[in-house]
Amino acid sequence: MTPKKRILVVDDEVDFIKMLQARLRIEGYEVLTAEDGIQAIQIARKEKPDLIILDIMMPGLDGHSVCDMIKKSTLTWSIPVIYLSARTGQADELTALEKGAKYYLTKPYNPAVLTEMIKSALTENEAAAEKRGGVLVIDQDIVFAHDCEVKLKQAGYDVILAPTAAEGLRAARGRFPDAILLDFQTSHDDAHASIKIISHDDALKNIPLFVLAPQAVKDRVDPRTSDPDNFIVKPVLYPLLLDALEKALKLKKKGDSFP
Repeated sequence: MTPKKRILVVDDEVDFIKMLQARLRIEGYEVLTAEDGIQAIQIARKEKPDLIILDIMMPGLDGHSVCDMIKKSTLTWSIPVIYLSARTGQADELTALEKGAKYYLTKPYNPAVLTEMIKSALTENEAAAEKRGGVLVIDQDIVFAHDCEVKLKQAGYDVILAPTAAEGLRAARGRFPDAILLDFQTSHDDAHASIKIISHDDALKNIPLFVLAPQAVKDRVDPRTSDPDNFIVKPVLYPLLLDALEKALKLKKKGDSFP
């Protein structure tokens, strides 16, 4: 049975939340709710909903600030956002789209229009994720992680980011990516412990794993115990990385073993 898509509704009007929650449940969605911007950010980061419906005028953080934080976070950037607000000005709509929102709908709203927006946003998000596959990037270097994310997305990959080995392992077990990029320094001292865990985990061991490391580390790799081709040198040459990913995923799809 396919799990229900989860939608986070963010609005400070309790009666409106209850009404929209009832409608969305009838449509077959699971609904999470937040009554202010701070709570919305916390729930989005913890629960990773499939979509967010967001009001603008709220106490504390307004909707624009919430959308900005969601789209800039490595944990939530890929969640589509639909604004649903009583503010009808073009400036607010333009700001919403600039912040990364998918659609802007004004109150009072047409439920059928909102339903179509939700379906379209979810379908497009799923299609983007299925282009080439999902890549989990485990790296504590935020600048590199974002750069890598941009390059991989441009190449058609869905990207999951994790700043620590522990978070990366949780993401791997929860999302089952098609490939994993693990920075050599993301573990406490090096990546040996994480590599060992992934390699011996029945659910993860068949996922292609590439280690991001300096050339000096790759030069020390013993080919009798590890394949040097599974080490990607930093600074990363993205054509080489993309080529390695493509070859690994082709092998995986064919059912061949990955070194």
